[in-house]
Amino acid sequence: MSATKTLAKIKQLQQIDGNSLCTDCGSDDVSWAVMNHGFFICVNCAGIHRGLGVHHSQVRSTELDIKCWTDQVLGEFRKKGNSKARRTFETDVPSYYLTPYVCTSDLVRKHWIETKYVTQSFTKGKPSTITVRMPERAMVGWLNKCNDSGKWQRRYVVLYRDKLSYFADSATSLPKGSIPLPRAKVTIPERQRGEGGKAPSFDRFKFTIKTQDRTFTFAPDSVDQLFEWVHAARRSAIFYGESKFKQLPQVNETKKEYQALSSSIQYEGVLGKQGGSFMSWKTRWCVLSGHVLYYFKSSGTPKPRDSSAGSIPIVMCDVREADEKMNKRSNCFCLHTTERTFFFQASSLDVRSKWVANLSQSVESLREQVGKDYEFIRQKP
Repeated sequence: MSATKTLAKIKQLQQIDGNSLCTDCGSDDVSWAVMNHGFFICVNCAGIHRGLGVHHSQVRSTELDIKCWTDQVLGEFRKKGNSKARRTFETDVPSYYLTPYVCTSDLVRKHWIETKYVTQSFTKGKPSTITVRMPERAMVGWLNKCNDSGKWQRRYVVLYRDKLSYFADSATSLPKGSIPLPRAKVTIPERQRGEGGKAPSFDRFKFTIKTQDRTFTFAPDSVDQLFEWVHAARRSAIFYGESKFKQLPQVNETKKEYQALSSSIQYEGVLGKQGGSFMSWKTRWCVLSGHVLYYFKSSGTPKPRDSSAGSIPIVMCDVREADEKMNKRSNCFCLHTTERTFFFQASSLDVRSKWVANLSQSVESLREQVGKDYEFIRQKP
Protein backbone atom coordinates (compact mmCIF):
# COMPACT_ATOMS: atom_id res chain seq x y z
CA MET A 1 0.00 0.00 0.00
CA SER A 2 1.36 3.43 -0.96
CA ALA A 3 2.27 6.08 1.61
CA THR A 4 -0.51 8.32 0.29
CA LYS A 5 -3.16 5.64 0.84
CA THR A 6 -1.77 4.86 4.29
CA LEU A 7 -1.92 8.52 5.31
CA ALA A 8 -5.48 8.71 4.04
CA LYS A 9 -6.52 5.70 6.13
CA ILE A 10 -4.83 7.18 9.22
CA LYS A 11 -6.77 10.42 8.66
CA GLN A 12 -9.99 8.42 8.45
CA LEU A 13 -9.19 6.77 11.77
CA GLN A 14 -8.48 10.17 13.36
CA GLN A 15 -11.92 11.40 12.30
CA ILE A 16 -13.72 8.63 14.18
CA ASP A 17 -15.56 9.98 17.21
CA GLY A 18 -13.09 10.39 20.10
CA ASN A 19 -9.96 9.99 17.99
CA SER A 20 -9.66 13.66 17.07
CA LEU A 21 -8.50 14.65 20.58
CA CYS A 22 -5.42 13.44 22.44
CA THR A 23 -6.28 10.51 24.70
CA ASP A 24 -4.28 11.90 27.63
CA CYS A 25 -4.86 15.66 27.62
CA GLY A 26 -7.68 16.47 25.18
CA SER A 27 -5.50 18.50 22.80
CA ASP A 28 -6.63 18.65 19.15
CA ASP A 29 -3.16 17.49 18.10
CA VAL A 30 -3.25 13.74 17.32
CA SER A 31 -0.06 13.50 15.27
CA TRP A 32 1.33 10.60 17.32
CA ALA A 33 0.05 7.20 18.34
CA VAL A 34 0.65 4.49 20.92
CA MET A 35 0.80 1.41 18.74
CA ASN A 36 0.45 -1.32 21.38
CA HIS A 37 -2.69 0.26 22.86
CA GLY A 38 -4.24 1.58 19.64
CA PHE A 39 -4.90 5.27 20.39
CA PHE A 40 -3.76 8.73 19.26
CA ILE A 41 -1.91 11.34 21.32
CA CYS A 42 -0.32 14.77 20.92
CA VAL A 43 3.36 15.56 20.55
CA ASN A 44 3.69 16.66 24.21
CA CYS A 45 2.20 13.45 25.58
CA ALA A 46 4.23 11.44 23.06
CA GLY A 47 7.42 12.65 24.72
CA ILE A 48 6.23 11.32 28.09
CA HIS A 49 5.15 8.00 26.60
CA ARG A 50 8.57 7.51 25.03
CA GLY A 51 10.11 7.79 28.49
CA LEU A 52 7.95 4.95 29.81
CA GLY A 53 9.81 2.38 27.72
CA VAL A 54 8.58 0.16 24.89
CA HIS A 55 7.24 -2.42 27.37
CA HIS A 56 4.60 0.18 28.31
CA SER A 57 4.21 2.39 25.22
CA GLN A 58 5.38 1.95 21.64
CA VAL A 59 5.15 5.45 20.17
CA ARG A 60 5.10 6.23 16.46
CA SER A 61 4.35 9.28 14.31
CA THR A 62 1.24 9.30 12.17
CA GLU A 63 3.12 11.26 9.51
CA LEU A 64 6.76 10.09 9.59
CA ASP A 65 6.62 6.40 10.52
CA ILE A 66 4.39 5.35 7.63
CA LYS A 67 5.98 1.91 7.21
CA CYS A 68 4.77 0.93 10.68
CA TRP A 69 1.13 1.42 9.69
CA THR A 70 0.38 -1.97 8.18
CA ASP A 71 -3.12 -3.22 7.42
CA GLN A 72 -3.01 -5.24 10.62
CA VAL A 73 -2.10 -2.17 12.70
CA LEU A 74 -4.82 -0.07 11.05
CA GLY A 75 -7.29 -2.83 11.83
CA GLU A 76 -6.29 -2.83 15.51
CA PHE A 77 -6.82 0.93 15.69
CA ARG A 78 -10.34 0.49 14.28
CA LYS A 79 -11.12 -1.99 17.06
CA LYS A 80 -9.59 0.15 19.82
CA GLY A 81 -9.25 3.93 19.55
CA ASN A 82 -9.16 6.82 22.00
CA SER A 83 -12.62 6.42 23.53
CA LYS A 84 -12.03 2.77 24.40
CA ALA A 85 -8.61 3.63 25.85
CA ARG A 86 -10.17 6.23 28.13
CA ARG A 87 -12.82 3.78 29.28
CA THR A 88 -10.06 1.27 30.05
CA PHE A 89 -7.40 3.45 31.67
CA GLU A 90 -9.65 6.13 33.21
CA THR A 91 -12.33 3.93 34.76
CA ASP A 92 -11.86 5.22 38.28
CA VAL A 93 -10.36 8.74 38.29
CA PRO A 94 -11.34 10.81 41.38
CA SER A 95 -12.36 14.45 40.98
CA TYR A 96 -9.53 15.70 43.20
CA TYR A 97 -6.91 14.21 40.87
CA LEU A 98 -5.08 16.88 38.88
CA THR A 99 -4.99 15.96 35.18
CA PRO A 100 -3.75 17.56 31.92
CA TYR A 101 -7.39 18.14 30.96
CA VAL A 102 -7.47 21.03 33.46
CA CYS A 103 -3.76 21.76 34.09
CA THR A 104 -1.07 22.05 31.41
CA SER A 105 1.91 21.64 33.74
CA ASP A 106 4.52 19.20 32.43
CA LEU A 107 4.75 17.73 35.94
CA VAL A 108 1.02 16.99 35.88
CA ARG A 109 1.23 15.48 32.38
CA LYS A 110 4.11 13.18 33.36
CA HIS A 111 2.53 12.10 36.65
CA TRP A 112 -0.82 11.47 34.93
CA ILE A 113 0.60 9.34 32.14
CA GLU A 114 2.82 7.32 34.46
CA THR A 115 -0.10 6.69 36.81
CA LYS A 116 -2.40 5.69 33.93
CA TYR A 117 -0.11 3.31 32.08
CA VAL A 118 2.68 2.18 34.43
CA THR A 119 0.83 1.64 37.72
CA GLN A 120 -2.56 1.63 35.92
CA SER A 121 -4.13 3.02 39.10
CA PHE A 122 -7.44 3.95 37.48
CA THR A 123 -8.23 0.66 35.75
CA LYS A 124 -11.00 -1.70 36.75
CA GLY A 125 -9.97 -4.01 39.55
CA LYS A 126 -7.51 -1.63 41.21
CA PRO A 127 -8.38 -0.28 44.70
CA SER A 128 -10.72 2.67 44.26
CA THR A 129 -9.50 6.12 45.28
CA ILE A 130 -12.86 7.78 44.60
CA THR A 131 -14.46 7.07 47.98
CA VAL A 132 -12.60 8.66 50.90
CA ARG A 133 -13.58 8.77 54.56
CA MET A 134 -13.81 12.44 55.47
CA PRO A 135 -12.50 14.22 57.43
CA GLU A 136 -9.09 12.70 56.86
CA ARG A 137 -6.25 12.61 59.35
CA ALA A 138 -4.09 15.70 59.47
CA MET A 139 -1.33 15.93 56.89
CA VAL A 140 1.82 17.48 58.35
CA GLY A 141 5.31 18.27 57.14
CA TRP A 142 7.86 20.87 56.09
CA LEU A 143 7.21 22.97 53.00
CA ASN A 144 8.82 26.01 51.44
CA LYS A 145 6.48 29.01 51.37
CA CYS A 146 6.86 32.11 49.21
CA ASN A 147 5.94 35.29 51.06
CA ASP A 148 4.52 38.52 49.59
CA SER A 149 8.04 39.80 48.86
CA GLY A 150 8.95 36.75 46.83
CA LYS A 151 11.21 35.35 49.56
CA TRP A 152 11.11 31.64 50.30
CA GLN A 153 10.79 30.55 53.93
CA ARG A 154 10.75 27.11 55.50
CA ARG A 155 7.44 26.46 57.24
CA TYR A 156 5.90 23.57 59.15
CA VAL A 157 2.49 22.95 57.61
CA VAL A 158 -0.62 21.24 58.95
CA LEU A 159 -3.49 20.46 56.59
CA TYR A 160 -6.47 19.47 58.67
CA ARG A 161 -10.14 19.53 57.78
CA ASP A 162 -10.96 22.81 56.04
CA LYS A 163 -7.70 24.71 56.71
CA LEU A 164 -4.04 24.63 55.80
CA SER A 165 -2.03 26.29 58.57
CA TYR A 166 1.66 27.16 58.47
CA PHE A 167 3.92 27.50 61.50
CA ALA A 168 7.33 29.09 62.10
CA ASP A 169 8.58 25.69 63.28
CA SER A 170 7.29 22.29 64.33
CA ALA A 171 7.26 23.17 68.06
CA THR A 172 5.01 26.22 67.71
CA SER A 173 1.46 25.96 69.00
CA LEU A 174 -0.05 28.92 67.15
CA PRO A 175 0.21 29.24 63.35
CA LYS A 176 1.62 32.26 61.57
CA GLY A 177 -1.34 32.02 59.21
CA SER A 178 -4.16 29.80 58.01
CA ILE A 179 -5.69 29.32 54.57
CA PRO A 180 -9.40 28.46 54.24
CA LEU A 181 -9.71 25.64 51.72
CA PRO A 182 -13.44 25.49 50.87
CA ARG A 183 -13.78 26.33 47.16
CA ALA A 184 -10.09 27.28 46.94
CA LYS A 185 -8.38 26.54 43.63
CA VAL A 186 -5.40 24.25 44.19
CA THR A 187 -3.19 23.70 41.18
CA ILE A 188 0.36 23.40 39.85
CA PRO A 189 1.74 26.30 37.74
CA GLU A 190 2.08 25.63 34.03
CA ARG A 191 5.83 26.15 34.17
CA GLN A 192 8.21 25.76 37.08
CA ARG A 193 10.93 28.42 36.95
CA GLY A 194 13.83 26.03 37.56
CA GLU A 195 13.14 22.77 35.76
CA GLY A 196 16.70 21.45 35.76
CA GLY A 197 17.75 18.69 38.11
CA LYS A 198 20.05 21.05 40.07
CA ALA A 199 17.43 23.72 40.69
CA PRO A 200 16.25 24.05 44.32
CA SER A 201 13.02 22.26 45.17
CA PHE A 202 11.08 25.50 45.60
CA ASP A 203 11.78 26.27 41.95
CA ARG A 204 10.79 22.84 40.67
CA PHE A 205 7.83 21.59 42.70
CA LYS A 206 5.60 24.60 43.31
CA PHE A 207 1.84 24.51 43.86
CA THR A 208 -0.59 27.33 44.49
CA ILE A 209 -3.72 27.79 46.58
CA LYS A 210 -5.94 30.58 45.29
CA THR A 211 -8.63 31.92 47.63
CA GLN A 212 -10.95 34.90 47.20
CA ASP A 213 -8.35 37.17 48.81
CA ARG A 214 -4.94 36.06 47.57
CA THR A 215 -2.77 33.32 46.10
CA PHE A 216 -0.38 31.30 48.27
CA THR A 217 2.61 29.45 46.84
CA PHE A 218 4.23 26.42 48.46
CA ALA A 219 6.86 23.90 47.39
CA PRO A 220 7.72 20.52 48.93
CA ASP A 221 11.05 18.77 48.44
CA SER A 222 10.04 16.12 45.88
CA VAL A 223 7.57 15.50 43.10
CA ASP A 224 5.90 12.68 45.09
CA GLN A 225 5.30 15.02 48.01
CA LEU A 226 4.00 17.64 45.56
CA PHE A 227 1.12 15.46 44.40
CA GLU A 228 0.39 14.18 47.91
CA TRP A 229 -0.10 17.75 49.16
CA VAL A 230 -1.97 18.93 46.06
CA HIS A 231 -4.43 16.06 46.06
CA ALA A 232 -5.03 16.27 49.82
CA ALA A 233 -5.68 20.02 49.58
CA ARG A 234 -7.99 19.50 46.60
CA ARG A 235 -9.97 16.88 48.54
CA SER A 236 -10.51 19.36 51.37
CA ALA A 237 -11.42 22.16 48.96
CA ILE A 238 -14.04 19.99 47.25
CA PHE A 239 -15.45 18.32 50.35
CA TYR A 240 -15.76 21.41 52.54
CA GLY A 241 -16.87 23.49 49.56
CA GLU A 242 -20.08 21.45 49.53
CA SER A 243 -22.47 23.42 51.74
CA LYS A 244 -24.05 20.33 53.30
CA PHE A 245 -20.62 19.09 54.41
CA LYS A 246 -19.09 22.43 55.31
CA GLN A 247 -19.40 21.98 59.05
CA LEU A 248 -19.22 18.69 60.87
CA PRO A 249 -20.77 18.46 64.35
CA GLN A 250 -18.77 20.30 66.98
CA VAL A 251 -18.52 19.82 70.73
CA ASN A 252 -18.47 23.06 72.71
CA GLU A 253 -17.45 22.51 76.33
CA THR A 254 -17.25 24.99 79.18
CA LYS A 255 -15.21 24.53 82.34
CA LYS A 256 -16.32 21.66 84.56
CA GLU A 257 -15.69 20.67 88.16
CA TYR A 258 -13.69 17.49 88.69
CA GLN A 259 -16.55 15.82 90.59
CA ALA A 260 -18.80 16.21 87.53
CA LEU A 261 -16.35 14.12 85.49
CA SER A 262 -15.54 11.39 88.00
CA SER A 263 -18.25 8.99 86.79
CA SER A 264 -17.24 9.13 83.11
CA ILE A 265 -13.43 9.30 83.17
CA GLN A 266 -11.86 7.31 80.36
CA TYR A 267 -8.28 8.10 81.28
CA GLU A 268 -6.45 10.61 83.49
CA GLY A 269 -3.03 11.55 84.75
CA VAL A 270 -0.39 14.25 85.00
CA LEU A 271 1.12 15.73 81.84
CA GLY A 272 3.26 18.67 80.85
CA LYS A 273 1.36 21.11 78.61
CA GLN A 274 2.87 23.77 76.37
CA GLY A 275 1.19 27.16 76.31
CA GLY A 276 0.08 29.00 73.20
CA SER A 277 1.62 32.44 72.73
CA PHE A 278 4.43 32.14 75.28
CA MET A 279 5.11 28.41 74.72
CA SER A 280 5.98 27.89 78.40
CA TRP A 281 5.49 24.42 79.86
CA LYS A 282 3.20 23.86 82.86
CA THR A 283 2.25 20.75 84.80
CA ARG A 284 -1.41 19.86 84.38
CA TRP A 285 -3.72 17.08 85.55
CA CYS A 286 -5.49 15.90 82.43
CA VAL A 287 -8.79 14.05 82.23
CA LEU A 288 -10.31 12.41 79.17
CA SER A 289 -14.06 12.27 79.70
CA GLY A 290 -16.97 12.19 77.26
CA HIS A 291 -14.76 12.80 74.21
CA VAL A 292 -13.30 15.96 75.76
CA LEU A 293 -9.82 16.42 77.23
CA TYR A 294 -9.95 18.63 80.34
CA TYR A 295 -6.84 20.00 82.04
CA PHE A 296 -6.56 21.24 85.65
CA LYS A 297 -3.94 23.45 87.32
CA SER A 298 -2.73 20.61 89.48
CA SER A 299 0.11 18.08 89.59
CA GLY A 300 -2.07 15.57 91.43
CA THR A 301 -5.67 14.45 91.50
CA PRO A 302 -7.87 17.61 91.68
CA LYS A 303 -10.25 18.24 94.54
CA PRO A 304 -13.93 17.52 93.77
CA ARG A 305 -14.87 21.22 93.47
CA ASP A 306 -11.79 22.20 91.41
CA SER A 307 -12.73 23.56 87.97
CA SER A 308 -10.82 22.73 84.84
CA ALA A 309 -8.53 25.42 83.43
CA GLY A 310 -9.54 24.51 79.90
CA SER A 311 -10.79 21.78 77.62
CA ILE A 312 -10.18 20.42 74.13
CA PRO A 313 -13.08 18.77 72.26
CA ILE A 314 -11.64 15.57 70.80
CA VAL A 315 -14.01 15.70 67.81
CA MET A 316 -11.87 18.60 66.53
CA CYS A 317 -8.53 16.83 66.95
CA ASP A 318 -6.00 14.71 65.16
CA VAL A 319 -3.79 12.83 67.62
CA ARG A 320 -0.21 11.74 66.98
CA GLU A 321 3.05 11.11 68.75
CA ALA A 322 5.51 13.98 68.45
CA ASP A 323 9.02 13.37 67.22
CA GLU A 324 11.68 14.58 69.65
CA LYS A 325 13.03 16.80 66.88
CA MET A 326 9.77 18.77 66.93
CA ASN A 327 10.31 20.44 70.29
CA LYS A 328 13.51 18.87 71.69
CA ARG A 329 11.50 17.09 74.40
CA SER A 330 10.99 13.37 74.79
CA ASN A 331 7.72 11.46 75.26
CA CYS A 332 5.54 14.17 73.70
CA PHE A 333 2.33 13.92 71.72
CA CYS A 334 0.27 16.58 70.01
CA LEU A 335 -3.35 17.34 69.19
CA HIS A 336 -3.83 19.14 65.89
CA THR A 337 -6.95 21.28 65.50
CA THR A 338 -7.91 23.78 62.82
CA GLU A 339 -6.96 26.65 65.13
CA ARG A 340 -3.75 25.51 66.83
CA THR A 341 -1.61 22.56 67.92
CA PHE A 342 -1.58 21.42 71.56
CA PHE A 343 1.61 19.80 72.85
CA PHE A 344 1.71 17.47 75.87
CA GLN A 345 4.60 15.64 77.53
CA ALA A 346 4.25 12.33 79.34
CA SER A 347 6.62 11.01 82.00
CA SER A 348 7.62 7.98 79.92
CA LEU A 349 7.12 6.29 76.55
CA ASP A 350 4.69 3.85 78.14
CA VAL A 351 2.55 6.65 79.58
CA ARG A 352 2.63 8.48 76.25
CA SER A 353 1.52 5.33 74.43
CA LYS A 354 -1.44 4.92 76.80
CA TRP A 355 -2.53 8.53 76.32
CA VAL A 356 -2.22 8.34 72.54
CA ALA A 357 -4.12 5.03 72.45
CA ASN A 358 -7.00 6.35 74.56
CA LEU A 359 -7.23 9.65 72.72
CA SER A 360 -7.01 7.93 69.32
CA GLN A 361 -9.76 5.50 70.28
CA SER A 362 -11.97 8.43 71.26
CA VAL A 363 -11.20 10.28 68.02
CA GLU A 364 -11.83 7.23 65.83
CA SER A 365 -15.15 6.45 67.49
CA LEU A 366 -16.26 10.04 66.85
CA ARG A 367 -14.91 9.90 63.31
CA GLU A 368 -17.14 6.90 62.64
CA GLN A 369 -20.13 8.83 64.00
CA VAL A 370 -19.61 12.18 62.29
CA GLY A 371 -17.43 11.18 59.33
CA LYS A 372 -18.75 10.62 55.84
CA ASP A 373 -17.73 8.31 53.02
CA TYR A 374 -17.54 10.92 50.29
CA GLU A 375 -17.42 10.00 46.62
CA PHE A 376 -15.14 12.25 44.61
CA ILE A 377 -16.82 11.58 41.27
CA ARG A 378 -15.19 13.29 38.31
CA GLN A 379 -17.09 14.84 35.45
CA LYS A 380 -15.90 13.22 32.25
CA PRO A 381 -13.67 15.51 30.13
